[in-house]
Amino acid sequence: MKEERSAVSTKSRTTWKELAILAGVVLLFRILYVEIVSYLQADYHYNIGDLLNSIFKEYPLTLLMVGADFLAVQYIGKRYSYGENTVKRIVMTLLAVVVLSSMATLFLCGLQLRKNFSVNDLFVSGYVGAIFFVALMVNAVIIGVCDIIFYYRKSHKKALDAEIQKRKKASFQYDQLKRQLNPHFLFNSLNVLDYLVQTDAQRASNFVKKLAGVYRYLLNKEADPVVSVQEEIDFAMMYADLLKERFDTGLQISFEIDHWALDSLIIPCSIQIAIENATKHNIVSSDKPLKIRIYTTEDFICINNNIQLRISEVTSNGVGLKSIKGQYDTIFKKPIVIVKNEDIFEVKLPLIASES
Repeated sequence: MKEERSAVSTKSRTTWKELAILAGVVLLFRILYVEIVSYLQADYHYNIGDLLNSIFKEYPLTLLMVGADFLAVQYIGKRYSYGENTVKRIVMTLLAVVVLSSMATLFLCGLQLRKNFSVNDLFVSGYVGAIFFVALMVNAVIIGVCDIIFYYRKSHKKALDAEIQKRKKASFQYDQLKRQLNPHFLFNSLNVLDYLVQTDAQRASNFVKKLAGVYRYLLNKEADPVVSVQEEIDFAMMYADLLKERFDTGLQISFEIDHWALDSLIIPCSIQIAIENATKHNIVSSDKPLKIRIYTTEDFICINNNIQLRISEVTSNGVGLKSIKGQYDTIFKKPIVIVKNEDIFEVKLPLIASES
């Protein structure tokens, strides 16, 4: 609730700031417009309508102005995001207005020179200044309209992306929860527990503690988008111990994690899902042990296993790896890497440096 109130407060402040800037721009434009119109009419007897007509009747010039203004706003928008580098953005926008207005002025003055006007006549008559001021107003209006359109399009896209990410996250969490509460895993674990209770009370007690630890982790981390590698490795080791009680010597899992990687971030349950994926699709027996290796490289934590596919094909839609891939794409904007050859299947999960 505190985060939601903070977000609403920030959004409210941003809205008032935008309205204040918009009001200031409108007021400034009105003052300049009134002063410019008075100046042109009083000192040079130019009519604003005639000057506007001289610009818009030149169709190539109008088309070029609109196109150039559109491209200028697009370039500035890509270089300086809304809400960031505000001063630079304003300076660049004003510079674009002045440059494009100057180009339009040169074009129209060139047309006047072709009509036997001299450069001196253009300056003495005030035509250069008059047409520049009008071109300035026209470009300012066009750029302002384009900027408003771009701003609201970007705001709408940002809101839409946020909603899509929210739905994706909810979908990933739902898939993750379904996998976490996998009835087959619980059923197999209870069968193992039943056997241990009858044969070795101490092992049965340890098994119960690890099983409780696994489900405690799943419930505690359900809402967390990321966890530390240390937390995930501790969880994966408990999960691996539960599997070893079931498969005995048929499953060999080694952890070779560099100490420097323990504070890095990772998607919760990602290693567990990769281990589960390996045991699900491959033969696990004492005659043909499944060997799973979890190790770190400079940029990844890797989970690989030898390939010895089951004779009877296991029904799978790849939800587990798709879920991991989707979460990495959404949260970190980084892809996971899957390598497969005749002997080895490997999943490489990007290690993300902790900001703390």
